[in-house]
Amino acid sequence: MHANGKKASMLARRLVSGLAQQLCSSLSCILLAGLCFPQTALPAEPPHVVVPLSSQTPYGLLLSQLQHRAYLSRDGAPASSTAIAQTPDGFLWFATQNGLYRFDGEHFDNSVTRLLPTTSIFSLYAEPNGDLWIGYTFGGISLLHDGKVSNIPSTALPGGSVIGFARAADHTLWIATTRGVARQKGDRWETVGPSRGYPGHLPQWFGKVDGKIYLFDIDTAYVLDERGDQLQPVDFLQGKRDLIGLPAGMALEKSYPYWASLRDPSGALWFTREDQGGITRVRWSDGNSSPASEEHFDRHDGLTGQFVLIYFMDRESNVWVATEDGVDRFSVGKFTPVHFASNFPNDVTNITIAADALGGIWVGSPREYGLYIKGDQDPVRIAGFGRGADCSTVDSHGVVWMPGRSDLETYDGSHVDHVPPPPGTLVDDHGGQALQACQGIAKDAAGDVWISIVKVGVFKLSKGAWTLNGGLTALPKGPAIRVLSDESGRIWLTYPDNRIAVVDRDHVKLYDTTHGLNVGNVFALDVRGTHAWVTGDNGVAYLSPSGTFTSLVGKGDNTLRGMSGVVETRTGELWLNGPDGVYRIDADEIAKWLKQPGYTPSYELFKQADGINGVPIPIRPGPTMIESTDGRIWVATKQNLSWIDPTHIRRNTIAPDVSINTLASGNSSWPAASVPSLPPSTQGIHIAYTAPSLSMPERVHFRYRLKEVDDEWQDDGGRREVFYTHMQPGNYHFEVVAINEDGIASPQPATLNFTIMPAFYQTPWFRVLMACVLVLALSLIYMLRLRLVERRYQLLMEERLSERERIARDLHDTLLQGMQGMLLQIEVLSRSRDLSENQQLRITGIEEKMRAVLTEGRDAINELRVATSGYTDLIEKLETIGTDAAIHSATHFSIRVEGKSRTLRPCACEEVVTIVRESVINAFKHAEAEWVIVSVNYTPKAFIVDVTDNGIGMTEEKIQEQQKVGHWGVAGMRERASQLGGRLIIRGANPQGTTVELTIPGHAAYATRSSVIRRWLQR
Repeated sequence: MHANGKKASMLARRLVSGLAQQLCSSLSCILLAGLCFPQTALPAEPPHVVVPLSSQTPYGLLLSQLQHRAYLSRDGAPASSTAIAQTPDGFLWFATQNGLYRFDGEHFDNSVTRLLPTTSIFSLYAEPNGDLWIGYTFGGISLLHDGKVSNIPSTALPGGSVIGFARAADHTLWIATTRGVARQKGDRWETVGPSRGYPGHLPQWFGKVDGKIYLFDIDTAYVLDERGDQLQPVDFLQGKRDLIGLPAGMALEKSYPYWASLRDPSGALWFTREDQGGITRVRWSDGNSSPASEEHFDRHDGLTGQFVLIYFMDRESNVWVATEDGVDRFSVGKFTPVHFASNFPNDVTNITIAADALGGIWVGSPREYGLYIKGDQDPVRIAGFGRGADCSTVDSHGVVWMPGRSDLETYDGSHVDHVPPPPGTLVDDHGGQALQACQGIAKDAAGDVWISIVKVGVFKLSKGAWTLNGGLTALPKGPAIRVLSDESGRIWLTYPDNRIAVVDRDHVKLYDTTHGLNVGNVFALDVRGTHAWVTGDNGVAYLSPSGTFTSLVGKGDNTLRGMSGVVETRTGELWLNGPDGVYRIDADEIAKWLKQPGYTPSYELFKQADGINGVPIPIRPGPTMIESTDGRIWVATKQNLSWIDPTHIRRNTIAPDVSINTLASGNSSWPAASVPSLPPSTQGIHIAYTAPSLSMPERVHFRYRLKEVDDEWQDDGGRREVFYTHMQPGNYHFEVVAINEDGIASPQPATLNFTIMPAFYQTPWFRVLMACVLVLALSLIYMLRLRLVERRYQLLMEERLSERERIARDLHDTLLQGMQGMLLQIEVLSRSRDLSENQQLRITGIEEKMRAVLTEGRDAINELRVATSGYTDLIEKLETIGTDAAIHSATHFSIRVEGKSRTLRPCACEEVVTIVRESVINAFKHAEAEWVIVSVNYTPKAFIVDVTDNGIGMTEEKIQEQQKVGHWGVAGMRERASQLGGRLIIRGANPQGTTVELTIPGHAAYATRSSVIRRWLQR
């Protein structure tokens, strides 16, 4: 490599590393300056662009007042980054010689590196559409679009490292390498040469400054004239001054090759000096060419490395610093820490605070004199006042009271007065006298001063004399934890073990557990008109105007234990200071709690990341929280003091853009953009998602739902992943929304659609097949059961019929034969001539009765016999009935059959035979008919039997008349038909006679159904 090439390479390395030359000799002696960050989104510009100051933060903050967080290799952070960019979705991208890293505020991810042609990355450029251009150290560029990479080889571009990108107003993309400049023309790249105004020297820096595209080489600066696509030379020093952001009158020599790293919205310049490690930050006064202040931050302050290589401001106004060992973030918290100037000779720790009527506060501490702070001004030291203070108050006349080393000191704005302490409160301190610790001091309406001294008690100063407990015997013995004067001048004293005393001149009102006070040792008190708030180691309570206490429990059953400070603002908000941070409860939530017993109000919790450093001391000094008359809330910890304006809390209004990273199941994982159909038998899935929120990523939480599983949105508590088990086949739709630390949600949820394929046994056709098999199995079981029941019934009927046959035989062989013999003897006796006429008449009557009984017996035996043989051949039995009835009658009998003959159920057959027999006998006996016809009709739905004659006819009136004289044959026939579920109809025949019609449903009449399936099942 020739000499010019070596020189260019050395300068390029110096540029990329961010190690700046000394700005000028006038930077050697300057003061501190402030910084404030806007709460609005910034354009994706290089970090050299000056962003306008936000109107939400009209004051500046010092570097020491910013919140700092370091990310090292143990956190996954890259080292020695060469470039930082932010894409519109909020992700930060870090370019290194070892690959590309993506950062969402929680995790560094370098998985994209495996898609790149090389790991040595030199520059980055984020497009407004989300694309990311990547420039390589050894030439060539790549475009990352929707997770896919397309490459442009170094042969299509000027050689050397790609040092910068810029998009012109006509949307043409320009790039610069260490060997030249090129622009994109459609699908090809055109090298820019002398015809475009660039003679082809060695570029050192390329990018936008105040909306213009600048190119710097070793000794010349160029600006792109976008109307003619020409690079035009400009004054080098003026261009460098514009790039750095130096004031117009600031002298700058050409030999100082300093490249600014960042101008923040307050106008302060962040840069790295060659002669000093870490960060140097300077700011100029308006119209002043000399810096007004200079601040430093290095490894001793917690910086990850000694040399700062890159500065970058993200869209949430956080400043990112890359060093040789990691990455640092500087951000503005919601609370503003008070900066105690380093020229104070003593430490300002264990402070006590008191507010005056002018919007300022007084600060006392054991080692430093009293300090006064008003608004955004620096603390002012009042030499000789209040050194050693551990309690303080400002009375109604504006006089400040603080304990000194051995007495009480007052300050009226012009001079310090000393007041002797109460008797018995001085102790020996290394040979001298020292006042014991003070826990509270206040002045009442009468102008008397009350003070609580540790280990001694409470004293009242009246007319120059101290009195223990003010001479009031009703006051508890011992020192009070807090002493407070309310608006009416009453003195409130808080004690251990749930005790509060209120002194109104000579009257004492005591509160304890009998009034509902249950906070333990009372640490803090705030009185507002007719009500008050108290805190203790066991919780927080509200004193109502009626004089009773109600304990406050926050959302999630938070009992708010250990609060050492409490303030109710003029707007009704409740602020609490405790070991885990500062709580803010909205006035509307307090109003709901007061109206709805059992309601748990929600709250906002501020922690160290919000600007509160350290934890408060619960007992002494105190109080740890006050409200100044300008409305600010001041919070004291052991070593720090910070404030917040409740009406202008800094909020992060940038909505986080949530994105779904991967879906995993078992040992397989897929990017969210290309999830295939999941295989059958997938039981559990894991979905990982994130949302870049860089200010307070630890407070970002997510709400998600799997529509087919979750009825409501679920909160993941910030895990950034979710698991589902016992998944079933089907189509699924997953949605997730991110919510930042200030409750700003994603404008729209990120979605993921996926499908779990069913196994063969989970498909619809398989389920239908299984349903058919189940139905078939149940049908077989039913038919088997039915056949078993029928078989058992048939056996019972056969047994019954056998018994009837035996009874019929026994009756025939014994009773009927015996009666027949007796009847013959009576007949012989009736023909005897030895009998008188009366005797013959009586014997003839007996003969007739015996003959009738014999006939009825024979009929009964016939009925038994009919039942025994009529189930297999109904027609034959009906013919037998008709034949028997027609033996001694001239009436003709016949049978007609329609339909295919089917076997009847035994019980149905028996009842049918009985009904038909009764009908036929009635027709032969009473109809005086010429013929009787029995019609049998086998239909699929019913079994029908008609008995028709052409006799004298039968009407319903005749039937009713016969029932009145004891003939119930027709009624019995109807009852039998009803038991079978059928009906019996008696109507006139055509042209004369009677028809008795019996209709029985098929399911009740037939023994088997006439169906192919049933016959197949029976087989």
